[in-house]
Amino acid sequence: DEHQGVRVLIAVGVLSNVMGLHLVGSVGGGDMPVCITVLNSYSGWALVAEGFLLKSTVLTIVGALIGFSGAILTKIMCDAMNRDIFNVLFGGMNNPAVVVGADTGPKEHTETSAGAVAELLVNAREVLIVPGYGMAMARAQTSIGELATLLRNNKVNLKFGIHPVAGRMPGQMNVLLAEAGVPHEWVFEMDEVNPDMENNDVVLVVGANDVVNSSAQEVEGCSIWGMPIIEVWRAKKVIFMKRSMAGGYADLDNPVFYKDNTDMFLGDAKKSIDSLTAKVGERFDKA
Repeated sequence: DEHQGVRVLIAVGVLSNVMGLHLVGSVGGGDMPVCITVLNSYSGWALVAEGFLLKSTVLTIVGALIGFSGAILTKIMCDAMNRDIFNVLFGGMNNPAVVVGADTGPKEHTETSAGAVAELLVNAREVLIVPGYGMAMARAQTSIGELATLLRNNKVNLKFGIHPVAGRMPGQMNVLLAEAGVPHEWVFEMDEVNPDMENNDVVLVVGANDVVNSSAQEVEGCSIWGMPIIEVWRAKKVIFMKRSMAGGYADLDNPVFYKDNTDMFLGDAKKSIDSLTAKVGERFDKA
């Protein structure tokens, strides 16, 4: 009857909430992008079920497309993070990992300015820019494109290095750079830039953290241990552009911040890039 149907609907709603809480609660911070794509896939399969119940071909087809696309994204991200999907989803309720090799002593970082970074870029021959979700949040892609064009026009071999899971899902950085007018020929994948990292005079990391965090190789047992990363610290000079010294999605401190060849350029990414572009332009005009 009607009351029985309402009770079943409420029971299903409660069970769904419990399942969702368990799914998200068992996923560590570094794996949360994978969880997002899994939930996206789930929504598609739910739509398929609704299509079957309502005998709607359109709902069934659209749901299948969403479900499969979410599943494919999940597979791509798991491969990029060197993780198994079952380990991500059923790895335990955020139990702290046994960390080996973490440095718990006092740490000091070095801060820099737009003028100093501009001087480095003008005198460099090889420059790599590694964008991350912070660039998207600051909407700095257009400013980054302008800086890249300025350097390229003045015979600086600039390129972009993109991690497969930079941002919230695969391809987000590529789309943003294309939106900013950055030619596809300037954009390279992680596996293409890592082998030649020592040849870069300057690496500019804009709003990225976990995808360049050396803890993945140095701190055994941390939440991103074993994840393939862009090894920026191997370059001659590394400049991090961030709002603060806070961790990324995985909420881990980044040892690269404190290496001898790293400087921190703290502040809003868009404002920092705009001031940096102006300084670089002035420096080239004087040359």
